[in-house]
Amino acid sequence: MDEETSAAPENEGGTPRKNTKRNVLLAAGGVILAVIFFFIGWAARWYSIDRQARALLWAVETAQKNYYKEVSRDDLYTTFFEGLSLDPYSEYYTKEAYEEVSRAQGGEGSDAGLSLTTETSGAIRVFRTRGNSPSERAGILAGMYILAFGSSEAELSTGNTEALTAFVSATKGDFVLRCGFDPAGTDAENYTVRRADYRIAACLYRDGEHALRYLNAEKSTYEAPIGPLEGLPETACYLRIDEFFGTAEEEVAYFLNYMRSHGKRELILDLRSNGGGYLHVFQGIAQYFLRSATEQMPIVATARYRDGHQEIYRARNRFSEYFSDDVKIRILADERTASASECLIGALVSYDAVSYGDIYLRKGTEARTYGKGIMQSSFTDPAGNVLKLTVAEIFWPDGTSIHGKGVTEADGAIAIEAPLLPGEEDIFLTQVLEMLA
Repeated sequence: MDEETSAAPENEGGTPRKNTKRNVLLAAGGVILAVIFFFIGWAARWYSIDRQARALLWAVETAQKNYYKEVSRDDLYTTFFEGLSLDPYSEYYTKEAYEEVSRAQGGEGSDAGLSLTTETSGAIRVFRTRGNSPSERAGILAGMYILAFGSSEAELSTGNTEALTAFVSATKGDFVLRCGFDPAGTDAENYTVRRADYRIAACLYRDGEHALRYLNAEKSTYEAPIGPLEGLPETACYLRIDEFFGTAEEEVAYFLNYMRSHGKRELILDLRSNGGGYLHVFQGIAQYFLRSATEQMPIVATARYRDGHQEIYRARNRFSEYFSDDVKIRILADERTASASECLIGALVSYDAVSYGDIYLRKGTEARTYGKGIMQSSFTDPAGNVLKLTVAEIFWPDGTSIHGKGVTEADGAIAIEAPLLPGEEDIFLTQVLEMLA
């Protein structure tokens, strides 16, 4: 029997053992060089950024290593950025959070459309229901107390605002709220909120016969649960603008045309608790109220930046298309009327659509609007995260800046003592109607 053996052939490079040793040394040297270059690159990067940025990197890395629970770097950075508080309006959004915000501001709703507030007693009240939302469609109105909540009428339970908010957020299907204007619940009823995506309606029109929402996408109106406005003169109508987002401009145009075609010569424009919105939506709405403007494209606002340059915002003058010369416009506002809403007031005052004496302010500790005369811009990083920053101060067409001051009773506006939220009766609005009568 032959014994099988094997041997590697010799060549000019030497023996196999010597080749292997040399390759190992070369590989080790490559690894050492890579490590050296890594640390050189790391050191160059570390010392090329400023001290504060190094401190942020150190804080993130230390927290990720030592926090008592496992936490991702993404979550840590989000936490740090969310702490940014240059002012109340500068914010950091993750890509996902900003997409959700943009969707709502674009007029698409997927939530219940329910804004809440909590009284000092702990009682939960409805601050507002968004137009065309599941909550408004269910018949729930601003000012109602929420006394119980659950997946069905047979499963109602009580809880604080945090518990209710968590329940609504976690519930993907229909749910029930027990609500009424009496905190003791003597008038309480169960309202079934049927969850569905919806088009947000930003405006509410009321006269003595109707309470209408207009859906731009469907080109149709529907009767809102709040009902017609009693005590309104026959020639007058009421228009509330909830926010300067989505299709607000188109809705305003529709209702002004409705007003004109129905012979209304007085308009109550309600901007209470309207916190503003997009500047281009403000421009689109302002164009209908520039009574005394002589230019075809008059100035409606001016933004002044830190470096001294200005950006001029203009709008077409379309007042005569919707109003007669004898129209009377009055504005309702409160301490939550802010930003683009205050810009709209400024445009109306600057172009003589209203005087200060046509502005009615809710008087709490004082009678004034919020006083936000600054503008934000959004900056997006390569990953889609967004940093919203205050970048400019806004001035009215007549040069007024209301930032930090607002429109006040001292300007000549009329103060009305009334609760911030309506009850079964809107006391603020009722008093204004009595004064007009």
